[in-house]
Amino acid sequence: MNRAFYSLPDPREAGLKWKPYEQARQNVERIETRLRETQKERARLEGEIRDLGDAEVRELSQAILRGEDDPTARHDEHEKLVERLRDLKREEAAIAQALPRAEEELRQTIFEHQGRWKEEADAALEKAIQEERKAYEKALKLIQEPRRRRIYAENLAAWVRYPQPAFGVPSDVAALSAIQNLQSGAYVAEEKLEERRAGERLEAQEAARLANEAGEGAA
Repeated sequence: MNRAFYSLPDPREAGLKWKPYEQARQNVERIETRLRETQKERARLEGEIRDLGDAEVRELSQAILRGEDDPTARHDEHEKLVERLRDLKREEAAIAQALPRAEEELRQTIFEHQGRWKEEADAALEKAIQEERKAYEKALKLIQEPRRRRIYAENLAAWVRYPQPAFGVPSDVAALSAIQNLQSGAYVAEEKLEERRAGERLEAQEAARLANEAGEGAA
């Protein structure tokens, strides 16, 4: 089965409430769950039918050895299982047809609200970037002084054992470097955000220009 989506985001993780999206997403997930349950039940029934068939063959073999008639006591049970399997296959086929339709409804919901939602997503991204930067600045302040004391004490403990004419502590940029490495992700995210916005502005300007030319040509 060709899927339109293999995994879907949850806007609530970014602090956003997109009710139409959430309803469409839940519908897709509900159908997905029902499909998995149906497939699991079908596989279980197929195994049970195979086991029952093997048991019937063994019973028939024993009956032949004893010179008895063909045992049919479990025939009705086998038929019921086969009929249930047919029903499950029909149900599975119907669900498999419903899933792409639900995914298409989700896609159309996204397109319908895309203008507003992309602005909200961008705003959430900007807010998250600022919060991340503040967290790094706070973390650096928390780390630097305890780290400075530790490095100083480390060098002092070594010096007192072997006193040297000159005592010094090497410069430490490890904490700052580590924070800067983490901050780079936020900078990249901000650059990509601005690139997307710039590209969308150019597309809008080009669309407006073409529409204007088309209007002038018609006049």
